[in-house]
Amino acid sequence: MKRFVFFVQGVVVALACASCGGGSGIGPEEIAKQEQRLRDDLPVDWSSYQTGDYQQAIEFFANTLAEAEAFEGAESVLNEIKSEAHNGIGWSFFREQSLEDAWNSFQQATRLNRSNVDAWVGWAGVALARGRYADAAQFSAQALATGDGYNSAFRLDENNRQLGHDNIDSRHIRLMLAESYFQLGRYSVLDRPDPNNSAAQVRMIKGSYSYKDPGQLLREMSEITLELQLEASGGF
Repeated sequence: MKRFVFFVQGVVVALACASCGGGSGIGPEEIAKQEQRLRDDLPVDWSSYQTGDYQQAIEFFANTLAEAEAFEGAESVLNEIKSEAHNGIGWSFFREQSLEDAWNSFQQATRLNRSNVDAWVGWAGVALARGRYADAAQFSAQALATGDGYNSAFRLDENNRQLGHDNIDSRHIRLMLAESYFQLGRYSVLDRPDPNNSAAQVRMIKGSYSYKDPGQLLREMSEITLELQLEASGGF
């Protein structure tokens, strides 16, 4: 009888060790399904953002973020998904003019995934809106260095899931750079003999531009802003 009791105790101990020692026991197929579900959530979240109900979008992205916390897969995959959820929350807060909340969300998004170009662009916009011109220049430059051919409206993940929103491309990023450099007093090559000046960025947007003075440069940037707004609205 004692031998039987010891045998049962041994089985219980072995099962307890197996359940708490080496992970959850979830196989690679289930992990792959978890990842798919999370990645499938993100286009739905962005669709909510596109309706203009930004509070609802924040809730959608926050739910995805909460679900990601339970993800059993690779940390790199988890960070990528969480970064995109924080990014969506950031854009939603930005749309609501909750600049501090947007700042914190974009900061988290870029910390988790430094290749998230969209988050760098959003963070640059928030920095510019808050008058943090050196930060806006830094984040805009990081976005340009990270994402060649960026266009927010046509963003796709690696399986062609739609993550698009708004209508922002590299010209808008360079315009933010131009505005930031202008506010920092970097008007032209006379002030900064490299691309890190406002006139150089305007030239990259327009293809040709000759700097005369800060007033003329400011008018040029205003015209570019208007042109981009008209393009985004379809000319209306």
